[in-house]
Amino acid sequence: MKEKKPYKASKVILDKKLSLVAYAITLVGAVAARTIQLNTNMDFAMGKYIDPSLSKNYTFWALLIGFALIFAVMIFGKSRDKAIKSCILINPMRLRADRLNKKISPHAGAALFIMALLIAFEIFMKFSAIAEANLAISTEDNPVFIFAGVPLMDWVLFAVELITIVTLISTGTNIMKGEGISRGNCVFMMFFPIWKLLEVFAMFSENQLVGLYSEKILILFTAMTSSMFFLCAARFFGGWEKKHSRFWMCIFGYAASIFAAVSVIPRYIMYFAQDYTKIDGMASPAVSDIGIAVVTIALIAVFWSTYVYRVMPKLNLTGKRRWTKTTMSSKGMSDINDQV
Repeated sequence: MKEKKPYKASKVILDKKLSLVAYAITLVGAVAARTIQLNTNMDFAMGKYIDPSLSKNYTFWALLIGFALIFAVMIFGKSRDKAIKSCILINPMRLRADRLNKKISPHAGAALFIMALLIAFEIFMKFSAIAEANLAISTEDNPVFIFAGVPLMDWVLFAVELITIVTLISTGTNIMKGEGISRGNCVFMMFFPIWKLLEVFAMFSENQLVGLYSEKILILFTAMTSSMFFLCAARFFGGWEKKHSRFWMCIFGYAASIFAAVSVIPRYIMYFAQDYTKIDGMASPAVSDIGIAVVTIALIAVFWSTYVYRVMPKLNLTGKRRWTKTTMSSKGMSDINDQV
Protein backbone atom coordinates (compact mmCIF):
# COMPACT_ATOMS: atom_id res chain seq x y z
CA MET A 1 0.00 0.00 0.00
CA LYS A 2 1.34 3.40 -1.01
CA GLU A 3 2.11 5.62 1.96
CA LYS A 4 0.16 8.86 2.05
CA LYS A 5 2.11 12.09 2.17
CA PRO A 6 1.41 14.43 5.10
CA TYR A 7 -0.86 17.37 4.39
CA LYS A 8 1.01 20.47 3.33
CA ALA A 9 -0.72 23.85 3.46
CA SER A 10 -0.44 26.13 0.45
CA LYS A 11 2.21 28.79 0.82
CA VAL A 12 1.00 32.31 1.54
CA ILE A 13 2.69 34.76 -0.82
CA LEU A 14 1.28 37.94 0.75
CA ASP A 15 0.75 37.71 4.51
CA LYS A 16 -1.32 40.33 6.33
CA LYS A 17 1.54 40.52 8.82
CA LEU A 18 3.50 42.45 6.18
CA SER A 19 1.16 45.38 6.88
CA LEU A 20 3.39 46.00 9.90
CA VAL A 21 6.31 46.59 7.52
CA ALA A 22 4.16 48.91 5.39
CA TYR A 23 3.19 50.77 8.58
CA ALA A 24 6.84 51.26 9.61
CA ILE A 25 7.82 52.53 6.14
CA THR A 26 4.85 54.92 6.08
CA LEU A 27 5.55 56.27 9.56
CA VAL A 28 9.23 56.96 8.90
CA GLY A 29 8.57 58.43 5.45
CA ALA A 30 5.69 60.65 6.59
CA VAL A 31 7.57 61.95 9.65
CA ALA A 32 10.59 62.79 7.46
CA ALA A 33 8.37 64.50 4.85
CA ARG A 34 6.54 66.50 7.53
CA THR A 35 9.82 67.59 9.11
CA ILE A 36 11.12 68.86 5.75
CA GLN A 37 7.79 70.58 5.12
CA LEU A 38 7.79 72.40 8.46
CA ASN A 39 11.42 73.38 8.03
CA THR A 40 11.14 74.79 4.51
CA ASN A 41 7.51 75.54 3.66
CA MET A 42 5.63 76.58 6.80
CA ASP A 43 4.35 79.96 7.97
CA PHE A 44 3.90 79.29 11.68
CA ALA A 45 2.31 82.68 12.36
CA MET A 46 -0.54 81.92 9.95
CA GLY A 47 -0.54 78.18 10.51
CA LYS A 48 -0.40 77.49 6.77
CA TYR A 49 2.05 76.36 4.15
CA ILE A 50 3.91 79.09 2.25
CA ASP A 51 3.37 77.23 -1.03
CA PRO A 52 0.06 75.33 -0.73
CA SER A 53 0.45 73.42 -4.01
CA LEU A 54 0.13 69.64 -3.86
CA SER A 55 3.55 69.24 -5.46
CA LYS A 56 5.14 70.77 -2.32
CA ASN A 57 2.87 68.89 0.10
CA TYR A 58 5.31 66.04 0.74
CA THR A 59 3.41 64.83 3.80
CA PHE A 60 0.21 64.34 1.80
CA TRP A 61 1.93 62.16 -0.80
CA ALA A 62 3.80 60.12 1.81
CA LEU A 63 0.57 59.45 3.71
CA LEU A 64 -1.42 58.72 0.55
CA ILE A 65 1.08 56.18 -0.80
CA GLY A 66 1.65 54.65 2.65
CA PHE A 67 -2.02 54.18 3.48
CA ALA A 68 -2.67 52.74 0.00
CA LEU A 69 0.08 50.21 0.66
CA ILE A 70 -1.32 49.29 4.09
CA PHE A 71 -4.84 48.91 2.69
CA ALA A 72 -3.58 46.73 -0.17
CA VAL A 73 -1.74 44.36 2.20
CA MET A 74 -4.69 44.16 4.62
CA ILE A 75 -7.24 43.53 1.83
CA PHE A 76 -5.31 41.19 -0.46
CA GLY A 77 -3.10 39.57 2.18
CA LYS A 78 -3.89 36.20 3.74
CA SER A 79 -3.90 34.90 7.30
CA ARG A 80 -4.01 31.16 6.80
CA ASP A 81 -3.40 28.42 9.32
CA LYS A 82 -0.52 25.98 8.84
CA ALA A 83 -0.39 22.21 9.14
CA ILE A 84 2.71 20.34 10.28
CA LYS A 85 2.25 16.57 10.55
CA SER A 86 -0.24 16.12 13.39
CA CYS A 87 -0.36 19.78 14.46
CA ILE A 88 -2.35 22.74 13.22
CA LEU A 89 -0.77 26.15 13.69
CA ILE A 90 -3.61 28.64 14.04
CA ASN A 91 -2.89 32.13 12.75
CA PRO A 92 -3.47 34.75 15.50
CA MET A 93 -5.59 36.82 13.09
CA ARG A 94 -8.06 33.91 13.00
CA LEU A 95 -8.30 33.34 16.76
CA ARG A 96 -11.39 34.23 18.76
CA ALA A 97 -11.23 37.39 20.83
CA ASP A 98 -11.29 35.53 24.16
CA ARG A 99 -8.24 33.44 23.20
CA LEU A 100 -6.38 36.32 21.58
CA ASN A 101 -7.03 38.52 24.62
CA LYS A 102 -4.72 36.35 26.74
CA LYS A 103 -1.89 36.80 24.22
CA ILE A 104 -1.60 40.59 24.56
CA SER A 105 2.02 41.44 25.31
CA PRO A 106 2.97 43.07 28.64
CA HIS A 107 4.57 45.78 26.50
CA ALA A 108 1.04 46.92 25.62
CA GLY A 109 0.25 47.18 29.35
CA ALA A 110 3.39 49.26 29.88
CA ALA A 111 2.36 51.50 26.95
CA LEU A 112 -1.03 52.08 28.58
CA PHE A 113 0.69 53.11 31.82
CA ILE A 114 2.90 55.55 29.91
CA MET A 115 -0.09 57.05 28.12
CA ALA A 116 -1.94 57.50 31.43
CA LEU A 117 1.13 59.24 32.85
CA LEU A 118 1.38 61.55 29.84
CA ILE A 119 -2.29 62.56 30.10
CA ALA A 120 -1.81 63.24 33.82
CA PHE A 121 1.24 65.37 32.97
CA GLU A 122 -0.83 67.42 30.50
CA ILE A 123 -3.51 68.03 33.13
CA PHE A 124 -0.88 69.05 35.70
CA MET A 125 0.80 71.49 33.30
CA LYS A 126 -2.52 73.04 32.26
CA PHE A 127 -3.78 73.66 35.79
CA SER A 128 -0.37 74.68 37.16
CA ALA A 129 -0.16 77.39 34.48
CA ILE A 130 -3.62 78.67 35.48
CA ALA A 131 -2.72 78.56 39.18
CA GLU A 132 0.54 80.42 38.57
CA ALA A 133 -1.23 83.16 36.61
CA ASN A 134 -3.89 83.60 39.32
CA LEU A 135 -1.33 83.70 42.12
CA ALA A 136 0.55 86.43 40.25
CA ILE A 137 -2.45 88.77 40.29
CA SER A 138 -3.80 87.77 43.69
CA THR A 139 -3.30 90.21 46.60
CA GLU A 140 -4.35 90.38 50.24
CA ASP A 141 -6.95 93.03 49.46
CA ASN A 142 -8.18 91.32 46.31
CA PRO A 143 -7.58 87.57 46.64
CA VAL A 144 -8.10 85.47 43.51
CA PHE A 145 -9.06 81.81 43.66
CA ILE A 146 -6.20 79.63 42.48
CA PHE A 147 -8.31 78.07 39.71
CA ALA A 148 -10.41 81.10 38.85
CA GLY A 149 -11.20 81.62 35.21
CA VAL A 150 -11.30 77.94 34.28
CA PRO A 151 -14.30 77.50 31.95
CA LEU A 152 -16.90 74.80 32.52
CA MET A 153 -15.78 72.93 29.39
CA ASP A 154 -12.30 72.50 30.87
CA TRP A 155 -13.75 71.02 34.08
CA VAL A 156 -15.85 68.56 32.06
CA LEU A 157 -12.79 67.71 29.98
CA PHE A 158 -10.78 67.26 33.18
CA ALA A 159 -13.35 64.79 34.59
CA VAL A 160 -13.38 62.74 31.36
CA GLU A 161 -9.58 62.70 31.27
CA LEU A 162 -9.46 61.38 34.84
CA ILE A 163 -11.82 58.53 33.93
CA THR A 164 -9.66 57.81 30.88
CA ILE A 165 -6.53 57.70 33.04
CA VAL A 166 -8.11 55.25 35.49
CA THR A 167 -9.32 53.11 32.58
CA LEU A 168 -5.84 53.00 31.02
CA ILE A 169 -4.24 52.03 34.34
CA SER A 170 -6.87 49.35 35.02
CA THR A 171 -6.53 47.92 31.51
CA GLY A 172 -2.74 47.93 31.72
CA THR A 173 -2.87 46.16 35.09
CA ASN A 174 -5.13 43.42 33.71
CA ILE A 175 -2.80 42.92 30.76
CA MET A 176 0.23 42.74 33.05
CA LYS A 177 -1.53 40.08 35.16
CA GLY A 178 -2.17 38.02 32.02
CA GLU A 179 -5.94 38.38 32.24
CA GLY A 180 -6.28 40.57 29.17
CA ILE A 181 -8.77 43.38 28.61
CA SER A 182 -11.97 42.86 30.59
CA ARG A 183 -15.48 43.81 29.55
CA GLY A 184 -15.47 46.51 32.19
CA ASN A 185 -12.35 48.00 30.60
CA CYS A 186 -14.10 47.90 27.23
CA VAL A 187 -17.11 49.79 28.58
CA PHE A 188 -14.97 52.57 30.06
CA MET A 189 -12.88 52.76 26.87
CA MET A 190 -15.85 54.69 25.48
CA PHE A 191 -14.64 57.70 27.49
CA PHE A 192 -11.61 58.01 25.22
CA PRO A 193 -13.64 59.03 22.13
CA ILE A 194 -15.72 61.32 24.38
CA TRP A 195 -12.49 62.99 25.53
CA LYS A 196 -11.28 63.47 21.95
CA LEU A 197 -14.71 64.70 20.84
CA LEU A 198 -14.65 67.36 23.56
CA GLU A 199 -11.12 68.38 22.54
CA VAL A 200 -12.20 68.80 18.91
CA PHE A 201 -15.28 70.76 20.02
CA ALA A 202 -13.08 73.04 22.15
CA MET A 203 -10.70 73.53 19.22
CA PHE A 204 -13.52 74.70 16.96
CA SER A 205 -15.22 76.77 19.68
CA GLU A 206 -11.99 78.74 20.19
CA ASN A 207 -12.00 79.59 16.45
CA GLN A 208 -8.71 77.80 15.93
CA LEU A 209 -7.65 77.50 12.31
CA VAL A 210 -8.40 74.05 10.92
CA GLY A 211 -7.85 74.00 7.18
CA LEU A 212 -6.53 71.74 4.49
CA TYR A 213 -2.98 73.09 4.84
CA SER A 214 -3.05 73.78 8.57
CA GLU A 215 -1.05 71.82 11.16
CA LYS A 216 -4.30 71.47 13.12
CA ILE A 217 -5.66 69.06 10.51
CA LEU A 218 -3.25 66.38 11.74
CA ILE A 219 -4.44 66.94 15.32
CA LEU A 220 -8.01 66.50 14.08
CA PHE A 221 -7.18 63.29 12.18
CA THR A 222 -5.34 61.92 15.21
CA ALA A 223 -8.40 62.48 17.39
CA MET A 224 -10.76 60.91 14.84
CA THR A 225 -8.72 57.80 14.04
CA SER A 226 -7.70 57.10 17.66
CA SER A 227 -11.35 57.39 18.75
CA MET A 228 -12.39 54.89 16.08
CA PHE A 229 -9.56 52.57 17.12
CA PHE A 230 -10.66 52.46 20.76
CA LEU A 231 -14.27 51.92 19.70
CA CYS A 232 -13.21 48.96 17.54
CA ALA A 233 -10.94 47.63 20.32
CA ALA A 234 -13.80 47.83 22.84
CA ARG A 235 -16.10 46.00 20.43
CA PHE A 236 -13.54 43.29 19.67
CA PHE A 237 -12.21 42.53 23.16
CA GLY A 238 -15.62 43.03 24.76
CA GLY A 239 -17.09 40.13 22.80
CA TRP A 240 -19.27 42.26 20.52
CA GLU A 241 -17.22 41.59 17.41
CA LYS A 242 -18.79 42.01 14.00
CA LYS A 243 -17.55 40.59 10.69
CA HIS A 244 -14.86 43.21 10.03
CA SER A 245 -14.16 44.51 13.57
CA ARG A 246 -10.56 43.29 13.74
CA PHE A 247 -9.84 44.53 10.21
CA TRP A 248 -10.96 48.08 11.05
CA MET A 249 -9.23 47.89 14.42
CA CYS A 250 -5.93 47.29 12.58
CA ILE A 251 -6.62 49.99 9.97
CA PHE A 252 -7.57 52.68 12.49
CA GLY A 253 -4.73 51.61 14.78
CA TYR A 254 -2.18 52.05 12.02
CA ALA A 255 -3.74 55.38 11.00
CA ALA A 256 -3.90 56.74 14.56
CA SER A 257 -0.29 55.79 15.29
CA ILE A 258 0.95 57.37 12.04
CA PHE A 259 -1.10 60.57 12.39
CA ALA A 260 -0.05 61.01 16.01
CA ALA A 261 3.64 60.52 15.19
CA VAL A 262 3.49 62.82 12.15
CA SER A 263 1.67 65.45 14.19
CA VAL A 264 3.98 65.44 17.23
CA ILE A 265 7.52 64.30 16.33
CA PRO A 266 8.28 66.93 13.61
CA ARG A 267 7.15 69.75 15.91
CA TYR A 268 9.54 68.53 18.61
CA ILE A 269 12.31 68.44 16.00
CA MET A 270 11.51 72.07 15.09
CA TYR A 271 12.52 73.15 18.61
CA PHE A 272 16.10 72.11 17.71
CA ALA A 273 16.10 72.77 13.95
CA GLN A 274 14.65 76.30 13.93
CA ASP A 275 15.20 79.49 15.85
CA TYR A 276 12.53 80.11 18.48
CA THR A 277 11.46 83.39 16.86
CA LYS A 278 10.73 81.63 13.56
CA ILE A 279 8.47 78.99 15.11
CA ASP A 280 6.57 81.44 17.31
CA GLY A 281 2.92 80.60 16.82
CA MET A 282 3.47 76.89 16.32
CA ALA A 283 1.00 74.85 18.36
CA SER A 284 2.73 73.02 21.21
CA PRO A 285 2.74 69.25 20.58
CA ALA A 286 0.47 67.28 22.91
CA VAL A 287 2.53 64.73 24.85
CA SER A 288 -0.51 62.45 25.17
CA ASP A 289 -0.39 61.95 21.39
CA ILE A 290 2.93 60.18 21.90
CA GLY A 291 1.01 57.68 24.02
CA ILE A 292 -1.54 57.24 21.23
CA ALA A 293 1.24 56.49 18.73
CA VAL A 294 2.64 53.77 21.01
CA VAL A 295 -0.54 52.24 22.50
CA THR A 296 -2.37 51.71 19.21
CA ILE A 297 0.46 49.78 17.58
CA ALA A 298 1.19 47.84 20.79
CA LEU A 299 -2.38 46.51 20.90
CA ILE A 300 -2.44 45.70 17.17
CA ALA A 301 0.75 43.65 17.57
CA VAL A 302 -1.33 40.87 19.18
CA PHE A 303 -2.65 39.97 15.71
CA TRP A 304 0.92 39.31 14.52
CA SER A 305 2.05 37.31 17.56
CA THR A 306 3.10 33.64 17.52
CA TYR A 307 0.90 30.88 16.15
CA VAL A 308 -1.20 28.75 18.50
CA TYR A 309 -0.65 24.99 18.29
CA ARG A 310 -3.54 22.55 18.16
CA VAL A 311 -3.01 18.78 17.90
CA MET A 312 -5.21 17.14 15.27
CA PRO A 313 -7.18 14.04 16.32
CA LYS A 314 -6.07 10.77 14.77
CA LEU A 315 -8.00 9.82 11.68
CA ASN A 316 -9.26 6.39 10.77
CA LEU A 317 -7.01 5.77 7.76
CA THR A 318 -8.30 2.24 7.10
CA GLY A 319 -11.84 3.25 6.30
CA LYS A 320 -13.52 6.07 4.46
CA ARG A 321 -15.36 7.32 7.51
CA ARG A 322 -13.81 9.07 10.44
CA TRP A 323 -16.51 7.95 12.85
CA THR A 324 -18.34 4.63 12.88
CA LYS A 325 -22.09 4.56 13.19
CA THR A 326 -23.36 2.26 15.92
CA THR A 327 -26.82 1.53 17.19
CA MET A 328 -27.35 1.63 20.93
CA SER A 329 -29.99 -0.52 22.55
CA SER A 330 -32.66 0.85 24.83
CA LYS A 331 -30.94 -0.85 27.75
CA GLY A 332 -27.73 1.01 27.02
CA MET A 333 -29.61 4.29 26.90
CA SER A 334 -31.27 3.62 30.23
CA ASP A 335 -27.90 2.84 31.82
CA ILE A 336 -26.56 6.23 30.61
CA ASN A 337 -29.63 8.05 31.97
CA ASP A 338 -29.15 6.34 35.35
CA GLN A 339 -25.52 7.52 35.48
CA VAL A 340 -26.52 11.11 34.61
